[in-house]
Amino acid sequence: MKLVVKIKSLPELLALVALGIFLTVSILNVTFYARYLPGIVYKLAIAFSIFLLFIKEMFKRKYDYRELIALIATVFLYFVVGKMTAFSSELPVSILFIYGLRDVPFKKVAQTSLVVSMCLLLFVIISAKLGIITNYIEISGSRVRSYLGFRYALFPSILLMNIVAIVFYLKQNKIQYWQWLLLALSVYWVYDQTDSRLTFYSSCVLLACSLLTKWFPELFSKLGHVFKVFKLTFIVNAVISFWVSVIYLNSSHPFINDLLFKVNRMLGGRIYLANKSLNLYGYGFLRRQVEWNGNGLTVEGVRNYQTYYLYVDNLYVQVLQRFGLLILGLMLSVLTLTLSKVIKKRQWVLALILILMSFHSMIDDLNFYLHNNIFWILVGALIYPDYQFSDESKEELGEHSFEKIV
Repeated sequence: MKLVVKIKSLPELLALVALGIFLTVSILNVTFYARYLPGIVYKLAIAFSIFLLFIKEMFKRKYDYRELIALIATVFLYFVVGKMTAFSSELPVSILFIYGLRDVPFKKVAQTSLVVSMCLLLFVIISAKLGIITNYIEISGSRVRSYLGFRYALFPSILLMNIVAIVFYLKQNKIQYWQWLLLALSVYWVYDQTDSRLTFYSSCVLLACSLLTKWFPELFSKLGHVFKVFKLTFIVNAVISFWVSVIYLNSSHPFINDLLFKVNRMLGGRIYLANKSLNLYGYGFLRRQVEWNGNGLTVEGVRNYQTYYLYVDNLYVQVLQRFGLLILGLMLSVLTLTLSKVIKKRQWVLALILILMSFHSMIDDLNFYLHNNIFWILVGALIYPDYQFSDESKEELGEHSFEKIV
């Protein structure tokens, strides 16, 4: 597959290089290559990517009131979230990238993410298969899961899901059958290796929609009114997540208890764990101190927990407990406004991806991270009035343009 990333200006180049560096170290940090990536190197790479964003902003001669307000909010959120996590961690730095990439066409952002993600996914898997890094194998009864060089079985599958979503957006109804088949086989192979069922199902939905778009190019545009029904999907799914987690096995209606019990079994105990965490730690307007122990491995290949397992996979409940009601409300508001703008601009494929993201967040928190979900960058559409979902235009590139072919 030949991918052409046309870069029209130096600021744009700086922003995309910064993104590439940030995504690279973020992905490597969740693999066993992290063992060879000292903390100081990671922090320096993050600092350098932020520095490139700062230099890129220096080319901006004037800001409108919306950008100035957004800049203040971005810096404030960076320090708030950074204080709760770490200032060099992925979550607060991602907030800076949402602002810094607001005036870069999303198509180029997606292309950059696609190149980095595909190259590193292949690189890590091949390294694991060749024995260069650890290929951790988890055996639980009849279930065998290969981590493929990553520090958790879900990491390669969610990264591949992001790749599938990006290709769906970039190709839309122009995807070739061999490209679709290659993606489908890749999704199945990773599922067969990792046994990551729920992420596999979400990837299959994206692949099915991609095929429908190819067969019926006008299908989504004709269903525009249906997309409008889902404008509040992030808020609705968050409320449902909280209600289900609180009421689990505590309803006065036996039918609801029985139904939720069966759904919980189907979801691998996710509802039970969310309920247990809420009962144990509660939630507040601001963050609560929580101690979760998940299945992720340290860089030495050791479990993070020794005695008990407790982790909340539901993104909405996790943000509620980890960051508080204030941050959750802000996140839901921003995502709802972003989805509304995408629908208003008739970007149907992007709308579908965001809607699927809202549902997938009920069972998986990994799309909270930018390297697993580049579509967070779309929030920049709320900041920049001339936001470009695509860089397609009839204008030719200027003489000072750059072109990178992968």
